[in-house]
Amino acid sequence: MDYYDYMGNLAPEISMEGGICLGLIRAGSDHGYAIAAHFEAEGDIGSVHTLTRPAVYRELQYLEGDGLIIATDARGARGQAKRKLKLSKKGNAILDDWLHSPVQHLRHMRNEFLAKILLLQMLEEDFLSLVRKQRMQFAEMFAALLDDKDQSVVALWRREQVRAASRFLDECEGSTASRIEPDIGEEMILSARNQLRGAVVSVKHGGVLSSVKVELAPGQVMTSTVTREAVDQLQLSPGSEVTALCKATDVMLAIHRRQS
Repeated sequence: MDYYDYMGNLAPEISMEGGICLGLIRAGSDHGYAIAAHFEAEGDIGSVHTLTRPAVYRELQYLEGDGLIIATDARGARGQAKRKLKLSKKGNAILDDWLHSPVQHLRHMRNEFLAKILLLQMLEEDFLSLVRKQRMQFAEMFAALLDDKDQSVVALWRREQVRAASRFLDECEGSTASRIEPDIGEEMILSARNQLRGAVVSVKHGGVLSSVKVELAPGQVMTSTVTREAVDQLQLSPGSEVTALCKATDVMLAIHRRQS
């Protein structure tokens, strides 16, 4: 049986929770308690999607019933009975397919897409390919929504979601590319013409994203939302001198008009 025949015999789809559990098992969490800890509010996955311990155990039962994980009896450090988990061949193939596939709906960017990025980071895999696939997945929809002239509140909200998602994909792609260091003596030329120099005045971290405020001139502060990983790589802190790059298509203009 070749690869495509084998993939055709797999379960057609897997839940987000199931995919995350498979990813955590591959990353080294080999029993239910450790997996459930990742879903707690302060856990690695809990920052984007929480799940109670009973729900995690139930999901693991489903995965075992579908033949995606194999459980064996084992003993913990204190001699307690526990079930040690590992992925089956089918489970590994299902995980690879789910982990590297873009999400189908914009609303899934907030949890499922972020969960995939976090898992790829835990597995020390590059997520640039997934980011590019996601951009291609949404390209036609993004173009249609941004070209929509409807001024209703719903249409305005959808366009803002598209702009936010597009900027986020830009940041993800930029943080991955930033790991590639140019050869000594090379000059990096950027296409962005809106380059504003300033100093960082504050950095506020979230679970995955960070908010960085940059003062361009006294009283003029710009806010940038970037991945926390990018902030760590750039070693940003209050006082850091930075250059803010702005795409011309994302620059809004306003005027002050005296009311008569």
